[in-house]
Amino acid sequence: MTQTKPRSVSLTFTLPLFCVCLYLMMASVWMPGIAARLYDEARYVELGMLALLLVQLLRPAISETLAGSWLRLSALHRYLILILVAGGAVSAFVSPFIKLGLLEIGLVTQLIFLFGFVACAVREGRARAEAVLAISICAGVALCGLKFWVVYTLYAFEGKTFSWVAPFLEFANVRFFSQFQAYTLFPAVIPLLLSSTRRVWRPFLFLVAANAWALQWMVGTRAVWIGLLVVLVLVPLMLRRDRLSWLRWHAAALLAGLAIYVGFTYVISAHPDVTAPSPTVNSIVRQDQNSIEERTALAQAALKSIREHPALGVGPGQFGLQPYWPFAAHPHNTPLQLLSEYGVIAGSAGIGSGLLLVVFALRTLRSRFPGATDPIGATLVAALLMGTTDAMFSGNLIMPQSQVLFFVVAGWIVGRTPASESITPPETASYRTPRFALVSVGLLAVGVTTILALEYLPLARDIPAWLTPWNPHFWQYGRFNTW
Repeated sequence: MTQTKPRSVSLTFTLPLFCVCLYLMMASVWMPGIAARLYDEARYVELGMLALLLVQLLRPAISETLAGSWLRLSALHRYLILILVAGGAVSAFVSPFIKLGLLEIGLVTQLIFLFGFVACAVREGRARAEAVLAISICAGVALCGLKFWVVYTLYAFEGKTFSWVAPFLEFANVRFFSQFQAYTLFPAVIPLLLSSTRRVWRPFLFLVAANAWALQWMVGTRAVWIGLLVVLVLVPLMLRRDRLSWLRWHAAALLAGLAIYVGFTYVISAHPDVTAPSPTVNSIVRQDQNSIEERTALAQAALKSIREHPALGVGPGQFGLQPYWPFAAHPHNTPLQLLSEYGVIAGSAGIGSGLLLVVFALRTLRSRFPGATDPIGATLVAALLMGTTDAMFSGNLIMPQSQVLFFVVAGWIVGRTPASESITPPETASYRTPRFALVSVGLLAVGVTTILALEYLPLARDIPAWLTPWNPHFWQYGRFNTW
């Protein structure tokens, strides 16, 4: 009997992958002028990318593939995701500020779909998808670094003092720079690990990775360095072999970045009238005690909120509307944020999903066949570990770039791992109901965030300038409660 040639799904995900990669390349520097403030512009770019991505659920080939991937998940994974989304929606509807809650849960829902899109694209077009994702992240890092050096040099020639606001770089949409670095320092090296990369490009790609580490030396926070320590302990521990081989490129980029930083610091020290030196270690030391006190107060405020609102929380995105003294719109800790805003049940489901993801990622390093090496997989796991470690201290998953990078890296890890043979693939006929549910939920989430984002836009332009320094959560004004 003649076998029917299977349909190529990799071509199906070309357009979704293009949307994701375009965002990864441009989001760190592109300021489209949509909103009045940089942080709001970054959020609109994220929402626009997600909307373009999710409208493609209307294509039967895409919704069918996503439905199949959903049904291949274990029951535990599906239940945790459903509890997080459904519990968050209920919490939003009973919260004091429904619009803020719906914005937050709508965005979270779209980010979960982003995870599914990336996983399917990588699974169906492994080599091509990995190459374009790696180059896109590297290009985003390169553009961010290039813009930094151009702006810094122009300031020096003009005799102006460059505004270091550690750990923020305010000249681009990467408002919280070190949280962007946490997810990109390791993936920036992946193009060097691809066998298809030509030798002529390797020096330039290495320079990009080294410059990323140089910027980390200049403005890096303690949380990212702690994340690096976690990576250096767990990843070599889980690898079966070639630990030093995997570490070689990353160590070389880190040390080259240190050399760039030392040279940069020496030039600035020799010419103190040129422009301001980088904050680096001094800013970390100066912020040490105040930072610890603030984090402690935020943790206490979150725990108090959990005790007072255990079932449904205070509402997604509404922790910053509670009375507490630190100047922050979120608890700077992702687990505490989930528990305080979503409630114990839905928040625990979100935390459980994250823990299962980390455990799965680490197990992929141990499940390789003896003698097999996978430096790209190890690098992605390193990025996930560094980012999640930083999230424990900074709550980086409220930031646009950090959110997208987390779910892209997670989907990349899952997509490049073969589906478990213990889970029986469902019959195509059983796709109808989950396909309808996925399309409905995805488009509903897009509709909610789009309508509310358009409603917020004219409002934000009328907000007085003296509110500008407020710490952002979803929008620039993290404690804005009159909407």
